[in-house]
Amino acid sequence: MKSALVYGADEFFGLSFCEHLMEEGVSVDVKLAKASDDIKRLYFEERLMWLVRNQHFRLIEQELEGDYDKIFIQYTGCMPEEALDVLPENKPAFLLVYEHLLEDVKEAAEQKGVEMIVLPDMYGPWDIRNEDKENRESAFFVDDVAAQLAFYAIQKSPSPLRFERQTADEEAAAKIEEWKRQMTTFFDKK
Repeated sequence: MKSALVYGADEFFGLSFCEHLMEEGVSVDVKLAKASDDIKRLYFEERLMWLVRNQHFRLIEQELEGDYDKIFIQYTGCMPEEALDVLPENKPAFLLVYEHLLEDVKEAAEQKGVEMIVLPDMYGPWDIRNEDKENRESAFFVDDVAAQLAFYAIQKSPSPLRFERQTADEEAAAKIEEWKRQMTTFFDKK
């Protein structure tokens, strides 16, 4: 089985990406950082409870363990230097970065020879305010991005990755509602 390390999978997208990697037949180790806000943290904790039950998903608390086929670093605005410093020689490494944060890490990633993948704006169950729902026009459903990225990373198509909308708005809304039903802890507190 192929293996991957996902460093900083500490938000909803990161865990969705891990799920899709596992669907592609990859054993996933995760080194966590910290969620950027309380709503995302609550979603993250609920989702993590489900994922840790999978035998192909493992949290790494201390030193990195094992020899990985691929390494993914999710950059969400803060990234310890160790994330780039621990990269093993001659291993494919990908830095997943949002466009508005690209300049923060571009130079360091290029020096380390890390391939950067720019993530589009996404929406998902953490968008609970009305203004979040209204600003989805240019955003992609989180599951679409995670699935396409996992497939691309494992298959490594020679063509550049271009994200496409695959889930209709109604279908995305239904999936978001299903996630909300599964995550009753958060919504019971509301």
